[in-house]
Amino acid sequence: MHTPTHAALNFLVLGRSPGSPRLWILVGAVLPDVPMFGFFLYEHFVHGESATHIFQDLYFAPRWQMVFDVSHSIPLFLLVAAVFWWRESRAGLLFATSLLLHSLVDWPTHLEDAHAYFWPLWREPLRGAVSYWHSFRMAVFELGIIVAAVAWVAREGLWFKRLSPRAH
Repeated sequence: MHTPTHAALNFLVLGRSPGSPRLWILVGAVLPDVPMFGFFLYEHFVHGESATHIFQDLYFAPRWQMVFDVSHSIPLFLLVAAVFWWRESRAGLLFATSLLLHSLVDWPTHLEDAHAYFWPLWREPLRGAVSYWHSFRMAVFELGIIVAAVAWVAREGLWFKRLSPRAH
């Protein structure tokens, strides 16, 4: 799944209740993909590699795959959740849940570029059933998630400050 769709989906699943730490939910939704953006920027701007070479060859190099596996590790996210549960941090627990949701949604939607979601316990990529890159149905599904999130945000007036006396 594409990164913006993770943000929209996690917001819809975890961030709709009043008082939810929405910023932490959105950070948890996006954070697992941040190393990939860093990887691209590093390879493109520091090493001068083309986007084609980056995503067809360098992306699959073992050193980079381990970085992506760590950033999608369900056991690590469960450990983070346990720490926040122990500390009784609702915001932290929702952040960790958002990290987990990212990986749980990526798993079935990553075919060619799958991750080892159980790193360090299991270091083999677990391929999903469909490729989010090559599936029209997946593109329509992702668009539906984004539209639903935008509609919900617009309906709730989260983009604009309400002018009613209750808002003050």
